[in-house]
Amino acid sequence: MREIRKGGAALERATDGLYRTYRDPALTKVKSYLRFRAGIEDDAVDVLQDAFLVMVDKIKDGGYNEGSLLHFWIGITRGLLRNKLKRDARTDLIEDNSKYDQADFESPEYLLLGDEKRQMLDRALSNLGERCKKVLLMWAGGYSMEEIAKALELSSEAMARKTKYKCKNQLMELLDSTDFDL
Repeated sequence: MREIRKGGAALERATDGLYRTYRDPALTKVKSYLRFRAGIEDDAVDVLQDAFLVMVDKIKDGGYNEGSLLHFWIGITRGLLRNKLKRDARTDLIEDNSKYDQADFESPEYLLLGDEKRQMLDRALSNLGERCKKVLLMWAGGYSMEEIAKALELSSEAMARKTKYKCKNQLMELLDSTDFDL
């Protein structure tokens, strides 16, 4: 501790000797501490080295006077590991699915399937009649019931809602029939 507090070459010799002497026992203790915490064992060596630097700084500043240096080092390491676990627990890992989406949109199978479905839907809508087709397309396009009522010259929003409901049910029945399998 005196050598570390002196600084310079004495500090280098003392920290080198301290690290060589206590590294393996400290690593063994830290790994046994981590054996029930999956996924963090790989970080043990890095955290142990960070803790060593913190320990040397504390010794230099007079924050340590007596007791086992090994236990002091392990205590600092455990504190850093607890902090890391808390940080990792707060981190939300979100998988980027856009790389998969891009592949689907560009595949010929996807494009062909999309065209077939659109053609079937157009055919089904045409079988419903122009009024139902217009109501459902406007509704799917995000128009309000008030706008649909005005465009189709219906008496009220309630009538537009009723018409949309009937048309949607007719479309669903038509698509459920064997002639319009998607």
